Amino acid sequence: MVTLIGAAVLFLSLAMVLLNLTLKPYVLRALSAYLGSVVKTAFIYITPAGRIVCIAPSASSESGEFLSADKAVIKCDVSRIRDKRIFFSEIIFNDPDIRIARGKKGFNISALIKSVTAPHAPAKDRYKFSVGHIGFNYGKASFFDEDSGRMFRFSNASIVINLSGEGTAITLISGFGAHPFTAHARYLNGWKIAAKNSELPAGDVLSIFGVKGEAGGYFGSDIVYEGNFADRNSLRGNLFLRDAFYGGFGGTGQIYFDGNRFFAEIKGQNTRFSAAGSLDGGALTLENMFVEHPAVSVEASGRLTLRDFRMKGQVAGFRINEKLFKGVLAGNVECDGEFSRLKSCNARVLLTEGSGEFSKLSMLYNILQTMDVFKYLTGRFPSYSGSFPVKSVRGEIVKKGPVIHANDVLIENEHSRTSVYGDVDIDKNTIDIVVGFQAQKFVNDVISKIPLVGYVLLGEKKSLLPVFVKVKGPLSSPRTSAMPAKTITGPLTGIVERIFKIPFRVFVESKKDN
Repeated sequence: MVTLIGAAVLFLSLAMVLLNLTLKPYVLRALSAYLGSVVKTAFIYITPAGRIVCIAPSASSESGEFLSADKAVIKCDVSRIRDKRIFFSEIIFNDPDIRIARGKKGFNISALIKSVTAPHAPAKDRYKFSVGHIGFNYGKASFFDEDSGRMFRFSNASIVINLSGEGTAITLISGFGAHPFTAHARYLNGWKIAAKNSELPAGDVLSIFGVKGEAGGYFGSDIVYEGNFADRNSLRGNLFLRDAFYGGFGGTGQIYFDGNRFFAEIKGQNTRFSAAGSLDGGALTLENMFVEHPAVSVEASGRLTLRDFRMKGQVAGFRINEKLFKGVLAGNVECDGEFSRLKSCNARVLLTEGSGEFSKLSMLYNILQTMDVFKYLTGRFPSYSGSFPVKSVRGEIVKKGPVIHANDVLIENEHSRTSVYGDVDIDKNTIDIVVGFQAQKFVNDVISKIPLVGYVLLGEKKSLLPVFVKVKGPLSSPRTSAMPAKTITGPLTGIVERIFKIPFRVFVESKKDN
């Protein structure tokens, strides 16, 4: 009896070894094909119930290993083995550890996604394989963002991939932090994804998608997405936000999607954001957007894609608190360009009003100082020893590529008018502008009381004649030089008349007399 038992054990052991040697290549080939990766396992055996068990299976791609499990259990149907077909009705990875990495080149499991959305039977060797369900039961899933160095973990994650019906169905049930997360997706010539969740940490969700910056609060979703992430995209449902913020802006509200249309309303403390538009072919069209913030009020419309943008709108109460200028501006803005080349984008700003002050560090302040405007004046004149005040600013600033052009820009305060005309090349770091300066108000009142001098200096319009200075050269150290009246030609002629309200004839003749 002992001899028979020993012989049986030896026979079974030998059979298992032979079966492992012959079955293992076919099983690994099938798993590798359907996981879009290289699959390895320590040992394979068949249970009395006819199931194939892989001990310690793992899967890896070019970026490294992304899946390991205690074991994988495969339910195999060999009823059509005479037709050289083997059907794996179920492949279940028990207690898996799924590791997903994201870097500058994107996710490292793209081959897996492609394989499950377009499954195919490998035609190598003698047999053709097909798969019904692939499951990852009650394991761990971790997401590592290589760019930020942050790690996110999903607890008790279960993923089921159904390949048996028409298309591919994927169901994810997991825990995101302390909150449950569920999503169901089906792929058939495009994705259809449904997600209904609540209280997901906004900062962690945005980080997973590669959005950097300070973020907080919570997301909730009840949405259905259809498309293929490149075009034909549409969303239906609601995205809920509670105390969510990003980059200092946010609040509580919701974004409602209806097909390719969307409507948004988010309110926070002293802030409000509302928008309406559409998402079609990967392009976001804003029919109307309104932003109200203590630092700015914006109303705009336009078009954005992942590659470029084109916007047009109005800006009011735009507060600037920089070292060079502190104040508030308002106007109309148009801009277009590519996100990858923001330095070369085009823009047009029509300033309608503004106030504030230029500091001693600003170029305009230094230019006015080098003009030595005081020698043109008599009587009391304010000292701009601390800053150059601005009561009103208006004009047009146009940016084409790297060149910024100031056209008919007028800066006024109680004592003077200053015009700016010319170009700044931010690519070459050069400047080529003309600055005009005109004293006014009480200085005019004093000089106008002297009949002869007052007429010569002020002209028929009772306004002190402007002084023009050419500023040209590197931005760090431009050269400044006074411009005689005879050199005031072309567009500068219009500045004399439009900006300073002086007939050009009077300006030239008065300069000749002086």
